[in-house]
Amino acid sequence: MDALIRYGLSIEEIKNMINSNDELNTVSDKNINKIIEILEGLGCSKEQIKNIMNTNPFLISRELDELKKLLVKLLDFGLEDLQIVIDTNPFILNIDYKEIDQIYKQKKKEGLTEEEIKDYFYYESYKMI
Repeated sequence: MDALIRYGLSIEEIKNMINSNDELNTVSDKNINKIIEILEGLGCSKEQIKNIMNTNPFLISRELDELKKLLVKLLDFGLEDLQIVIDTNPFILNIDYKEIDQIYKQKKKEGLTEEEIKDYFYYESYKMI
């Protein structure tokens, strides 16, 4: 939890996050720092990262390999501004990468264009959670 404090989250914010996701008590600072590095690598600002973690504390206890696979899958769909997608919809980070692939294929099958599918992930994907 020290990593969250050092990153600038308040004790109250951390308590609220733990109330939502008690698995946070078992997450190492090393893993928290790696998640922060991943989000920074996507272009997320410090404020965005704090907001993402506050809104979706389940991200912090997520397996790193699964998170990376999900992000790669989203990038494969052409979502260049991925930081915008996860800032506007941090819960998308809880979805399994295979589920995201199924959603993409389903939208293709429904006749949506590539641009419409991108828009779905930017603006509508919160509905799939």
